[in-house]
Amino acid sequence: MSPRFARRLGPLRAVARAAGLAAAAGSLVCPSVGFAQDLFVVSQFTATVLRYDGGDGTFLETFVETITDGFSNPGGMALRTATGELYVTSTGTGEIWRYTAATGAVLTPPAASGLIAPGSAAFDAAGDTLYFLAAGTSLSSGTDALMKLAISSGNVSTLASDDAANFSALAVNGSEIFVSDALNGRVLRFSSGGGGGGGTTVISGLVFPGAILFRSATEMVVAETGADRVVEYTFDGSSWSFQRELLAPSSGVNGPFGLALAPDGTLSVSGSFSNDVVSVDLTSLVVSPLVAAGAGGLGNAMDLAWDGATLLAVSPLSNAVVYFDASGNPTGTTARGLSAPSDSGMTLTPSGNLLVGSLLDNDVVEYDAATGAAVGTFFDACPTSLAAPFDQVVGADENLYVSCPSSQGIFRFDGGTGNPLGFFVTGGSGGLVTPRGLAFGPDGNLFVASATGEVLEYDGTTGAFIGVFVDTTGNGGGAMDPYGLAFHGGSLFVASFFPDEVKQFDATAGAFVQTFVSSGAGGLSGPTNLAFGPDGDLYVTSYHDDAVRRYDGTDGSFVEVFVASGSGGLSGPFDLQFVPEPTVTTALASGALLLWALYALQLRASRGVSR
Repeated sequence: MSPRFARRLGPLRAVARAAGLAAAAGSLVCPSVGFAQDLFVVSQFTATVLRYDGGDGTFLETFVETITDGFSNPGGMALRTATGELYVTSTGTGEIWRYTAATGAVLTPPAASGLIAPGSAAFDAAGDTLYFLAAGTSLSSGTDALMKLAISSGNVSTLASDDAANFSALAVNGSEIFVSDALNGRVLRFSSGGGGGGGTTVISGLVFPGAILFRSATEMVVAETGADRVVEYTFDGSSWSFQRELLAPSSGVNGPFGLALAPDGTLSVSGSFSNDVVSVDLTSLVVSPLVAAGAGGLGNAMDLAWDGATLLAVSPLSNAVVYFDASGNPTGTTARGLSAPSDSGMTLTPSGNLLVGSLLDNDVVEYDAATGAAVGTFFDACPTSLAAPFDQVVGADENLYVSCPSSQGIFRFDGGTGNPLGFFVTGGSGGLVTPRGLAFGPDGNLFVASATGEVLEYDGTTGAFIGVFVDTTGNGGGAMDPYGLAFHGGSLFVASFFPDEVKQFDATAGAFVQTFVSSGAGGLSGPTNLAFGPDGDLYVTSYHDDAVRRYDGTDGSFVEVFVASGSGGLSGPFDLQFVPEPTVTTALASGALLLWALYALQLRASRGVSR
């Protein structure tokens, strides 16, 4: 399956979230095994993903944790060097949050709140005033505004506004503020003393201008995002005139937006659609790669800043500020924003990343399985009211299938475009009630665990109901409460939450083979999911006593408590996956000019959106 499945719509997805549009996509395919693996377990009650040693089950780390304080959809950032603080605007929640720049640790409370979609930000030379862009002070005003935050008092005021502009980025030059107006293709100048007017146009004729950077008081660099280039202007005492093109469209940077001067004097440029960062020698104009596409989960790469030898990049797609060393390698230190609770099913993408469902937020989030960095969030996984994803699977057609208990059906997304394809299995088809675990069988058909106590089979191409594969009597093996499903070695294995056992059925005919793990064997209590490990043994979540148990993969006999009860804070183990090491990550796919046009209108479209 192509890695583009989970990434292709990344830049658009960030815009869609800010605009309140519904979109969802993802990918999950279990890569081949045969080398060292770690065990990842969803801890439902703590909304975390915990990592354990795949050999002996010892706790290693909290790999994914739910973030409850911080930004949502970062719009911009600014470093306050005097205090070592990083200020990040939160477009989604209307706040400005503070972080310890060196570690990315969040500082509470936020520096400002009650704003409307704050975006680009910059400090004055003294670090006493933070200037930022926002969508005014009224949801219905239709006005973009230049605002300021007095750090000492916390007071927020409006310097100027323009109801015909769409502000995208700003920069401070002495006592003046320069602002890009993406909608009208110009750069405006405002006085830091205010005045309330629409500003003075100093540059026009640009195509969706992005970030502005001053090399000196008379040298201004502008990212002309819509034209895939970066240009420089000089001031002759009365006007700004075009000087040269620093980065040409032929450089391959798609949607250049963020700008920053590196310690070595080169210019760093982020590609908002190519999801990378390049370095430009300002003398020779030689362009060199700095940050590889998608490195560290970088997606929809926007604002840039250098903090000593550390490069910081705003990544709206992964809802983070990603850190890199001077060579462009991710350091694993990020200022992270609010995250969806990790409390539902989990699986692997083709590249080996983790895809984790969120019952509370109706999202599916992808995490880099090597670093834990969020790669992207796929929203509205079950597009109906009171919806929540339970499990996900990818078919041979490379499309994504999501079990939606509240809809009593299985929703499908196009694996190539991420577009919703509607319900593959309509609500209640074949008697389906509260669908749980999903699995494609060796015949290519889709098998669904139903709360009726059955496993139902659907045509893998059409979604048409074929029949009851396992009935309420377990095909003679006794009643069961099916949750997780796994095909292995010509059999279908079913985790039965009650009466605390694992049943085995013939994968072709559905005939009962045996109760593979007997009721309560080894202390098993409330099995929700199961997986065969690289050693061929069966590992089962034991929900009621917060453990993972291991059983012989040949006869189902109890071997050991693999993950001890509560180890690492495990509470309510819901799903588990073995993840191969090392994990190979893939680059984020590039976007298109149309997507940038949507992003340029983000502040206006996103007014009033909150998490």
